[in-house]
Amino acid sequence: MRFQHGNYNVDYAMSGIKLNHVSEISPQLLGANTLQFLSNLGGPTVIHIPGKDKSRCRVIVTLLHGNEPSGLKAIHSLLCDNFVPQVNTKIIIASVVASLTEPVFTHRMLPGKRDLNRCFNHDEKDLQHMLANAICEEIKACQPEGIVDIHNTSGSGPSFSVSIDSSRQHQAIASYFTHRFIFTDIRLGSIMEKDFGCPIVTIEAGGSQDTEADVTAINGIRAYLSADMLFAQAQELALITHPRRLELCKESSLHYGDHLNPAVDITLRQDIEGFNFGNVVQNTPLGWIKDNDLHHFHLDEPTQRVDDFFSIVDGMLVTKKHLVLFMITTRVDIAKSDCLLYFAEKP
Repeated sequence: MRFQHGNYNVDYAMSGIKLNHVSEISPQLLGANTLQFLSNLGGPTVIHIPGKDKSRCRVIVTLLHGNEPSGLKAIHSLLCDNFVPQVNTKIIIASVVASLTEPVFTHRMLPGKRDLNRCFNHDEKDLQHMLANAICEEIKACQPEGIVDIHNTSGSGPSFSVSIDSSRQHQAIASYFTHRFIFTDIRLGSIMEKDFGCPIVTIEAGGSQDTEADVTAINGIRAYLSADMLFAQAQELALITHPRRLELCKESSLHYGDHLNPAVDITLRQDIEGFNFGNVVQNTPLGWIKDNDLHHFHLDEPTQRVDDFFSIVDGMLVTKKHLVLFMITTRVDIAKSDCLLYFAEKP
């Protein structure tokens, strides 16, 4: 089935920002590739796809971060294939402008702007918060039975899912994409923390440069949108609970390399991404600390101490327990603005 192109703007009075709405798809809109398709959207966009069952609706949100394109690639591919979902579907493509800013697909958000996926728990008046509000209004209006928010991890690594609720329904949605489920109590202002009256799950498809992440996104979306019974679990899940964030103090300097860089405070291993969901046993070395002091680090949970989980041995940062590490990146800007990594104790 091929639609003709239609594109119009709707002004949300409450949010103060416009979302583009597309309800008809043409070859001109799709373009020759994903980048042309994104450019043709022009800005934050909602794509409306009629399903076989028009009494129900599901939502996909993607590109909340402009450097995480696997969800967008999957959507473009399915639209090119004239894919018809089981139920009516709304696809929200968020950080279009950040993604198109040169170099394309490298900016998490526009330079100097807030991280959009940290703007869903405040009612401030800057552009990112207004966009977050507009996205929420759009989702609430359609009363979906399920929502997935598709991301790429900041570094190379395998796929996983995250939710603030570990119910059977949440795990069922996650199981269309991955066999790893993280139940978190961390609150950062992300979209999955909002109450939309239905399960919402974040999918981390894998690294943006990993071909496997693109495969995970398209296969997962196809399965999620093809299922008649949404909450029938597709595969068994490995459950990880209550992770923490290892964060870097603002004044501390960071480098990634194969040996200590004396010009910076912390040198993490260049190959540290290899520990994503790997076997990280006690005393695994993660990098070098110039002044043998853990004061450069802190956790997101102030009641817990860094030295409960990490220590310094002979000038090296090492794990103090058997841990599961994930969301490790080797991008200094993301490590400093967001976090170095997430971790949980090995179950």
